[in-house]
Amino acid sequence: MKLLMLHGYTQNGDVFKRKLRRLTNRLDQAFPGVTYEWPDGPIHLHTSDIPEHGDRTLAADCPDELDLRAWFSLRYAQDPPGGLLQSLDVIAEVLKAKGPFDGVIAFSQGTVIASTVAALLQGKSRHQAFRKAREGSLECVPYPESFLEIRHLPFKFAILYAGRVGRGNFYDWWYNPRITTPFCHFVGLLDPTVDHEERDAALRKLPGYPGSRIIVHAGTHHVPTDKVNVDAAAAFILTLLGSNHKPAFSADQPVLSRRTMIA
Repeated sequence: MKLLMLHGYTQNGDVFKRKLRRLTNRLDQAFPGVTYEWPDGPIHLHTSDIPEHGDRTLAADCPDELDLRAWFSLRYAQDPPGGLLQSLDVIAEVLKAKGPFDGVIAFSQGTVIASTVAALLQGKSRHQAFRKAREGSLECVPYPESFLEIRHLPFKFAILYAGRVGRGNFYDWWYNPRITTPFCHFVGLLDPTVDHEERDAALRKLPGYPGSRIIVHAGTHHVPTDKVNVDAAAAFILTLLGSNHKPAFSADQPVLSRRTMIA
């Protein structure tokens, strides 16, 4: 099994790898021979790009010599945000050079890239959705040219921690028709970064197909690495793929199965 791992804002592939060590150790046990790819977002950040910190703590908490990365910019309000299409080009190259991948695991800003790539890998149906959206509005997010020649099967699953989505009308073709990938959403009850409105938008636009789950943890804006949540992630993959790594679901009945209902 091969997994694509997408970090969050102000992280990079190496940082994400360290933070997910408990999860990958568990997956190594459950799926002997599993391999991972940890690409870096193409945008290099400085401490001034981090809105969560006050000016006095920036230098101490996030010195500029750290290789802070992002998949798209938060500095200016624009659609698509700066760097987003560039990031999709980066992932297209990873798919061609390192794929195929069975699934994707992503955190926060990385989940926008993960779900978009999941949509793009649906091929013809997503092309048709884009053409229809383009006929209705020239403002819709462009179809990435780098994906026109991609020959990669759809992801068999996606695990999203602190999931986020594009919420304007220009992103509709990403989510309609629904993405056929089964999603496992990990939601932090005390997450101060992804508010209720954004969380609900992600759950609504990424319901997934049979086998999809929503798992609530008592933490904040992070990937929970306690035994219960790590085991839940491994169990989600195992349920879908089984020991022979073949999907254990039918795409004929798009029914969302929630483990935990969100209040």
